[in-house]
Parts: sequence; C-alpha cells; structure tokens
Amino acid sequence: MAIIRDGGIRPLTVIVPLILSIAGFVLAMIALFAGSGPQQQALEDYHLIAINMSDFGHDLIPTSISSGSQPTSTSSIWDDIEGAITDQLNDIIGDAADELSKELGISQWYSLHVMTACEGNFAPNATNAGAWYNTTNCTAQTPGVQFNLTSVIQKELNQGPLHLSASTIPIPEKVQEAIDYLNSFLLATFVLYVLGAGFAGLSFLSCVAALTLVRRQPVGRIVVIGNIVLAGLGTLALALASAVVTGIAKKGVGEINDAGGEVGIRAVEGTKLMIVSWVAFAVMLVATAFWGLACWVPRRERRRGVVVADGEKGPRASGESRRGLLGVFRRKH
Repeated sequence: MAIIRDGGIRPLTVIVPLILSIAGFVLAMIALFAGSGPQQQALEDYHLIAINMSDFGHDLIPTSISSGSQPTSTSSIWDDIEGAITDQLNDIIGDAADELSKELGISQWYSLHVMTACEGNFAPNATNAGAWYNTTNCTAQTPGVQFNLTSVIQKELNQGPLHLSASTIPIPEKVQEAIDYLNSFLLATFVLYVLGAGFAGLSFLSCVAALTLVRRQPVGRIVVIGNIVLAGLGTLALALASAVVTGIAKKGVGEINDAGGEVGIRAVEGTKLMIVSWVAFAVMLVATAFWGLACWVPRRERRRGVVVADGEKGPRASGESRRGLLGVFRRKH
C-alpha cells in the first residue's frame, strides 16, 4: 500500500506514528514513576543510581582468614584438615559480614529515583550472585526529591539494635556531596520527563483524531505540521532528559565509589532507566521523522509534477517556433 495518495498521507499509515507515540508515552511514564505507587517493587530496577551499603562497617571485623596464617605441616592429612578449617572460618566470617547491616539497623541498599528515594535489602542475601532488590520503604512522591544519605544512616544507626552513634562509622562527606549533586538535577529531570510524556501523549491523541476524523481522505497539511510540532517537542524533551540522566548518574556513581570504597560504600548506575529513557527518545524521533517525510514527500511530488508539466510545454513551444521560422524562410524564398 502506498503511503502517499492524492497529494497527502493515507490515513491508515498514521498507525505507525500512533504506535510509536504511545510507546514513547509509556516508556517516559515508567522512567517518571519508577520507585513509587503499587509497582514500586517491580520497577525498582529503574532507578537513577543504587547505593550498596551491605559492606558498610565491614572494616570493624576481619574479612578473611588466609591459609598462610595457619601453621604449615609436611603431612598431607594435616593440610586437608587445615584447608577445611580455613574454609569453614571464611564462610562464618562471610555470613557475619552479610548480616552486619541488619545488626547495625541500616538497609543494605538505597536508591534514588526521579521522584522518590527507596531502601531495602538484597534477596535472598547480599552475597548471592543473583540477588535482587527487595524494597522495604520509599519516600512519598516529590518532584525534585532531596535524598540525604548521611541523615538517614545517622537516624537508623541510632535506632538500631546497637544504638551506635554516627561518629562511630562516619560516612565520607564527598559521598553526600555526590548525592547532593544528583539531587540538584532531579527537579529539571522531572520537568523534562513530564514534558516528554505530555507531548508524546498529545501526539498519540492527534494521531487518533486524524484516523477518526479524516477517515478515508488523505491527511491534510495542517494535521501533518501539527504532529511534527508535537512529536518534535516530545523528542527534544526526552533527548534532554536522557542526556541529563546518563551524565549525572555516571558522574555521581564515579564520585561515590571513589570516596566510599574504603568504608564499604559502592554505587551502580541505573542502566535500565537509561535504556528506557533513550528508547523513548528513539521512538519519538522516528515518529517525528515519519511526519517530516509526510510533509516533504507530497511537496516533492508536486514540484516534480510542475517540472514535468513545464517540460511538456517547452518542446511544443520550441516546435512552433521552428515551424514559424521555417515558414518565414519559405516565404522569402
């Protein structure tokens, strides 16, 4: 089926940008509302960053027992016994390290989303290779949420089973400074995602209106230009949001890991959020390109028709001129 008909876009082809626009809207909403509502557990992986605190305070206890600290023996039997004892002791210390965060009264991880901050523990445990985020608490939805990890840890240490003071296990100031850096962009990120989702939704509604009202008639120029504007603005907003999220997450994670690595604080960037955000931008870009072609192709066809028409008139005029000159020549001779 041809896309162009009678100098305009066929109505049925509007299904393409319609699907793209609704996809962009849904993906932008996932990025915006992850970490909140009834789906906060299912969408926890779509965070901006996650801070792993399961190793926090592990410098208070030994982390391993090496076989080199054991007495050596020429007997192979003693070597077997020695290895078995070392393995058992290392397992015990590893279990103690995994449970330390619970004994301190703090969560094993904290995450930052566009509108919320969440915390919880790893399931089944922090040392499991396939551990997942088990959410226990999230803040209320707030545009431009300000997450203060130092304050949260101080409160939880004081209320924990050991009633420790925050000065006992201090959090490096540069860790909180990196989080404050992220906090400073959250309101702008929220606005950009709202604009991206809003324009994507309006683009979807405009496509629905084109299908409903125009029916079997070609889509007019005004409708095409209107959709270019809506889809283009949505594309721009999502491009900026994706760039901001990617940039601040990578920088924040790097600074947190540099400052907190020695005290057992590690951070990871939200890869899934970045993927969702860039895919939302990509689908809206394709929708914008579709409407751009819908505006450009008919104009090119009309220009081609004018050129062809002029080309047909040109030879006739030339022929008439030659015949006229020939007639004058014959009359003179």
